[in-house]
Amino acid sequence: MAVLLQSVIAGIWMFALITQTRRLLRLARVEQLRNWAEPSRSRIRTGLNRIWWWLGQDEFWNGVQLDGLRCIELTLMIFLAAWGLGW
Repeated sequence: MAVLLQSVIAGIWMFALITQTRRLLRLARVEQLRNWAEPSRSRIRTGLNRIWWWLGQDEFWNGVQLDGLRCIELTLMIFLAAWGLGW
């Protein structure tokens, strides 16, 4: 049963990580830099610079903080429910 609870908690955190990574890539508009004919270093560098820039913005981190708080809340709720049920 403990493995199931740990898997659920890990899944919650993984979902938040994937969601925020997708959000970061969307904010940096990385998909607009794709050109399947010839990937160039300048496009890759531009995409990485955009990602780096968004990592320094409060707009991005406010969303990360909210998702982090939701994950902490769900983790505590699962822990307390498991503790109350005596697992």
